[in-house]
Amino acid sequence: MNIIQTFKMSIKSIWHNKTRSLLTMLGIIIGVASVITLVSVMQGAQKQIMDSYNSMGTNRIDVYYSSWQNDLTDELYAFCKTLDEYVDGITPNAGASVQARYKTKNIEMRLRYGSADYDLCNNWTLKNGRTISYADIKNRVRVCTIGSYIADSFFGLENPVGKQIKINGYNFTVIGVYESKYPDTSTDMQQYTDDNQIVVPYTLNRTISGTTTIDQFVIKGKDGESVTAAIEEIKAFLKPHFKNEWDYSVYSSNEWQDAIAESNTMMTLLVAGIASISLLVGGIGIMNIMLVSVTERTREIGIRMAIGAKQSNITWQFLIEAAAVSAFGGVIGIIIGGIGSVVLSAAILKEVYLPSIPTAIIAFTFSAILGMFFGYYPARKAAKMPPVEALRNN
Repeated sequence: MNIIQTFKMSIKSIWHNKTRSLLTMLGIIIGVASVITLVSVMQGAQKQIMDSYNSMGTNRIDVYYSSWQNDLTDELYAFCKTLDEYVDGITPNAGASVQARYKTKNIEMRLRYGSADYDLCNNWTLKNGRTISYADIKNRVRVCTIGSYIADSFFGLENPVGKQIKINGYNFTVIGVYESKYPDTSTDMQQYTDDNQIVVPYTLNRTISGTTTIDQFVIKGKDGESVTAAIEEIKAFLKPHFKNEWDYSVYSSNEWQDAIAESNTMMTLLVAGIASISLLVGGIGIMNIMLVSVTERTREIGIRMAIGAKQSNITWQFLIEAAAVSAFGGVIGIIIGGIGSVVLSAAILKEVYLPSIPTAIIAFTFSAILGMFFGYYPARKAAKMPPVEALRNN
């Protein structure tokens, strides 16, 4: 008897006991559905977190120093400009909350002092207009680029470019508008994001804030290796100016993005592991039912052996039955898990996430292997049954 005939007989046996087979599958269905749903939601949450961090840009270096000890604004800026082998751009990143006014409207917003590289370093894209130029910085021109929240709140459907707004009593001309980094966020929440920001030439900090010191910078590295080299160079520059290492900080976004990604992956695996316990319970259920099936089908086994079936044929028949029951349960579990993923992600994350293809394939494969693993003992028990003794059993 070949494997195809064995497979047909196994499927026929499952079909003749539909209710029992469905109940046997139940543990696998619940286990696979739980794993699929929880892993999909965790992956969706991880994607949202990483998208939020990636919106700030990769290969980003943040620099902070204690300005009350030293004013290194110009020196640090000039030094970083010499690192063109490793660095694509540098911009101050200091700022404050300010009141802005347009006609009768007032908004409290985040003010940022930026260079001509501000957009590059902070991963901003212009929707219209232009960015701050070197000439604006050198000549202390009162111009600004604004976030989408400010553009919508102040100007609505009007084109903001060329309009003037007041910042702390000073008139500034809007020269550009940034695209939103948070287009799916409600208007009420956007005021708490970076879409509610205004960027002015950093040389105007004395005019607006009354100080010339800027102690925060963002630097855009060329790539991961360049970021590491640039960090070492900047630390070496800052070290002689301070007594303690904690008086300054130089770190890369790549480091904590990798750390967060690794942490999220571990959490996903942990959740999947916990959910997989129900799969093991389902596997034990398959073994129990298969043992009952072997007992009930003793005479059938004896007849098959009497007409020439080998032990391997009997073993494969029951193994295929166990694997098929488990695999069918896995398919149903994947479908239910997909529905659960849609419902749960929409409710928790406000966005629909479907199970990934690799996750579904792994869940299906694991369920089939689990069926064979727990079905092996009943299959061997059936195969080793003495034919004469099996035929006597009615």
